[in-house]
Amino acid sequence: MPIDCSKCNGNCCRHVVAMLDRGDGTCKYFNEQNHLCNIYENRPLICNTDRMYEMFFKDVPRERYDELNREMCNYLCKEGGATQ
Repeated sequence: MPIDCSKCNGNCCRHVVAMLDRGDGTCKYFNEQNHLCNIYENRPLICNTDRMYEMFFKDVPRERYDELNREMCNYLCKEGGATQ
């Protein structure tokens, strides 16, 4: 089962690649008020786990891929002091 954003603390949006960085390590599309992406429907490929799976990770069982993404999400939430 794919992960849904829990809107924890946005730590996944605070560890971004340079092209998305607004200058402080946070994604320029991250909304600080609601902890959501301002361009979610048109978000970059790197932010879209479903598209990433289809394009690059189909050799991994989908259940395992989703499990690994959930583990990373949980890790990032805990790093930021939030709980899911």
